[in-house]
Amino acid sequence: MSDRQPVVLVTGANGFVGGVIARALAESGCRVIDLGRRAAGPYEHRGYSLAMPVADALIEDVDTVIHCAYDLSLTDARAIETVNVQGTRSLVEVANRSAVRVVLVSSMSAYAETKQIYGQAKLRCERIVLASGGKVLRLGLVWGSGEGGMIGTLRRLARLPLVPVFGRDLYQFTIHAEDVGAAFAKFVGDPPFGEPLGLAHPARVPFERILSYANDGRTPRFVQVPWTPTYRALRLAELARLPLPVRADSLLGLVRPAAHVPNAGYWPEHGLQLRPFASDPDSG
Repeated sequence: MSDRQPVVLVTGANGFVGGVIARALAESGCRVIDLGRRAAGPYEHRGYSLAMPVADALIEDVDTVIHCAYDLSLTDARAIETVNVQGTRSLVEVANRSAVRVVLVSSMSAYAETKQIYGQAKLRCERIVLASGGKVLRLGLVWGSGEGGMIGTLRRLARLPLVPVFGRDLYQFTIHAEDVGAAFAKFVGDPPFGEPLGLAHPARVPFERILSYANDGRTPRFVQVPWTPTYRALRLAELARLPLPVRADSLLGLVRPAAHVPNAGYWPEHGLQLRPFASDPDSG
């Protein structure tokens, strides 16, 4: 039996979720290589961008690629297709030539009926990865452990004097950051799973509860706002290249979430109990 240290390459390790995954893999005994435009933490770094051709040398001596990189600055569907989807395809093709498995970090925004540009792009990336024999994990809203990402955005929103809410029955599926790390540390070595696997607790969490958590447990002053004109205004502002606190596409993902977590029984069956969302900001 070989005692060789597993080598895992992580794209997007500079981001919140990518950083969580990279740290967990390193702590589990993997040799982590950061693949990105800027060095991320203490890992070996190799230069990479979704918009650039992928050289075979980038995948040299690698066992697994965790593909977390996604350019969220793009709002035009054609640019998203060119950079994020085709960039994923290029990475997968190079990995296939070297017989390296790819694990895609996808999103609960990716489901068959989604109208969200981000969700649709992630769906196309999922098909590319699954067709290559790779694996797909759809993450819920990540909370806990020094949050960044969407929870960081919601913290800023929750501190407004009046917090807009775009419906009374909005919800999200959530996942604690430490559970993300534990799942990836385990899943990298698991056999292939031929369809998207949700990485989120299966309980729906009301959006107003998430905002209260983001506001350190204090319930903000909510005001109901119609989402359709807000979405249109955000899209027009994006076309005018105005700076915005939230993308129009993110709003669409909020008001039209997935109905359930796919294959939610996988984790408890494999010894990992995902913790439910906590309203107490100090819990977990």
